[in-house]
Order: sequence, then C-alpha cells, then structure tokens
Amino acid sequence: TKTTFNATKRGQIEIMGLLLIMILVAIGLIFVVKVVFTKKPANQLQTYDAERLTSSFVNVLLQTDTQCTKDTTFQDLIIDCAKMPGAQGTITCINGQRSCQYANETIGLILENSIDQWGVMFQPGYEFKAVAPNGQAIVLHISGDLSQSTFGTVTPFPIRLYPQDEELLVYLCVGGCG
Repeated sequence: TKTTFNATKRGQIEIMGLLLIMILVAIGLIFVVKVVFTKKPANQLQTYDAERLTSSFVNVLLQTDTQCTKDTTFQDLIIDCAKMPGAQGTITCINGQRSCQYANETIGLILENSIDQWGVMFQPGYEFKAVAPNGQAIVLHISGDLSQSTFGTVTPFPIRLYPQDEELLVYLCVGGCG
C-alpha cells in the first residue's frame, strides 16, 4: 500500500506541475496578444510618423544637387553660408545668385511644392531653419499659422563645419521651432 500511496502522490504532483505550466503559458499568451495587437494611440503614432518624415526630408534635401557648381548639394550651400554669416557666401550659382540667397529661395520653393502640398501632418504649420554656430538663422522658411502652436522638443540635424569644431544645426519643426 505504501507504493500505491507514493505513486498516487507523485502523480498528483506531476498534474499540479503541468497545471502550473499551463497557467503560465496562458498568462504569457495573454500578455503577447495584448502587447502585439493593441493599437498605439493615434496621437503617438502621428508624432512618430511626423518625426520620421521630417528627419528623412531634411536628410534628402541636404543631399540634393543644386544648379550651382558641379556636384554642389544644398548641404554644401548651407555650410558655405554658415562659414561666412552676414556675407552671401562664396559659391556662385548658375543664375548669378550667391549660395545663401539661392539656398533660401530654392529651399523655400521645394518646401512649398512638397510639404505645403502634403498638408495634414504639418498642421497648423511648420518652420524650416538652418542656424549658424553664432545663432544666426541663415536659411529660414515658415509656413502656416504658428501663432497658436505649442512648441515641442525637436532634434536638430547637425552638420560639422570642418575644419572648425563647430556645428550648423538644421531644423524642420512641425508647429514651429520656438
């Protein structure tokens, strides 16, 4: 009878162990389903999409070729302006404009023909600016009504001004940069 009692007790302990494992697996599945299939709040998703779009847009814009000297990008023009704030830059473009004027006008046109047309994500407006190390905005384009906007934190796109150890900061801020 003693062997029957140990076998019965051992069987009960194994069943309790299996039941405990099943409960832990069920809790794990509920957690996974809740985390994976729960929708993120639209507000948070919209903020993430706007940040990703602005970052990508600035990156592509800076690498875009211009109608200035051969292989000159907007980044080159903005760097030229930042190295000599107050002057109009040293690079002369095809239409005779200097780098600062050409960058301001052409970037403004690009923004009007892209972001202004996309609209919805950039309401009530946006601000694009490149700021030299001395704090002067060398490129500035504002669109929309930013008078009622609340300014959030925006991560700038830094560009090193070689050979100096200074950085030029480029911002594309939805709702304004503040």
